[in-house]
Amino acid sequence: MNQLIHSICRSAGLGVVLTGAAFAVHAETLNFSGYPGTIGANMNKAFIETFDKGTTVKYVESWDSARFTRMQANRAHPKEDVVTFTDLTLPLVAAAGLLDPLNAKEIPELADIDPAVLAKGNTGVAYGYGCQGILYNAKYVKKPITSWSDLLRDDLKGHVSAPNVAYSMVFNVLDALARTQGGSIENPQKGMELYRQIRTSGPGLWDSENIAVGWLKTGEIWVTPYHSGNALTLATDPDLKDLRFVAPKEGAYYAPLLLAKVKNGPDGGKVADKFINHALSVPSQEMYAQLNHLRPANTKAKVPADAEAACPTASKLNKIDVDYMNQNRSKIIDQWNQVVNR
Repeated sequence: MNQLIHSICRSAGLGVVLTGAAFAVHAETLNFSGYPGTIGANMNKAFIETFDKGTTVKYVESWDSARFTRMQANRAHPKEDVVTFTDLTLPLVAAAGLLDPLNAKEIPELADIDPAVLAKGNTGVAYGYGCQGILYNAKYVKKPITSWSDLLRDDLKGHVSAPNVAYSMVFNVLDALARTQGGSIENPQKGMELYRQIRTSGPGLWDSENIAVGWLKTGEIWVTPYHSGNALTLATDPDLKDLRFVAPKEGAYYAPLLLAKVKNGPDGGKVADKFINHALSVPSQEMYAQLNHLRPANTKAKVPADAEAACPTASKLNKIDVDYMNQNRSKIIDQWNQVVNR
C-alpha cells in the first residue's frame, strides 16, 4: 500500500497542523469559511480537529460581510463548501442564491435537531445558540434586573450602555425597548427615544464588546444588553465575579450562529454534508456548547448547566422579523441617526 504523508490544515486562528498519517491518494478537501478569534478556535476544537482525519480542512477566517462579498464575487466558481453566518445575514445569502438547502437524507443528524434552530427553507442550521438579554454587575446593582425597561431605571442612570447601530445585536435591543412602549422593530420610534436616553446619560454606546468589557471592569457601566454565552464566559474572570445575566421577563432574543452549504461548492457537496452532519452529532455539539456556554442544537446533547439556567430553549425566545429588518435596514439606520444620534 502506498504511504502518503498528508498534512491536514486545521487553522482557526491557532494554526494547528497534523502530519504523519497514511491516507488514500484521493483524500478529500473541505473548504470552510468561519469566524476568527475565540469562536473560530472553539469551532476548530469541537468540529475540525474531531473530523475525519482523511479529509484536509482548509479554514478561512472572516466576518459575515467579507464572506458574503467574496461569495458573491465567486458565484460562478465558489471557493467554499461550508460557511457560517448569523441569523441576520444568512437570509441575504440564501436570497442571493448562494446556498443549497440541507437534505436530511445526506445529513441524518438533522432528525435530532430542534426544528426551531433550522433556517427558513432549511438553508442553514444553528450549531449552537444563546440569547440576548441583560448583563449587570451585582456589586453595584442591588435591586436585580428583571425587565428591558430596567435599562431606564433612575437608580442606574449614568451607568447603563448598549450596543451601537453598527453591532448586529442592536436590532434586538431596539425591538425590546420599543415593545416596552407598545412598538416594535417595525415601529421603532419610542424605542429609539429610549435608546437616546441611554446614549446621552452615560458614557455612550459601545461598538465592540471589548469596549463594553472595559467599562464593566472599571465600573463605568453597571448594566448592558449582552449575549448569554459571552456573559457566562466573562463571569469566569476574577475581576468580574459579580456579573449576573438575566433573560428579561418580556423575553430574551434568539442568538444563533448557523452552518450552511454552498451551492456548487468545490467538493460537490458530499464532504460538506459529512462535515455538517459531524458538527451536529452529539459529541461535537456537547463539546462546542461546553466551550462557549451555549445551548446545543441537537436535542440529544447535554446542555451545560449555566447555559440552561441563563437561556430558554429556542422556541421560547423572542425573534424579530429578520426579513423585514433586512428589507428596511437603511430606513431604520436613517431614523436612528435622526433620533438616537441627533
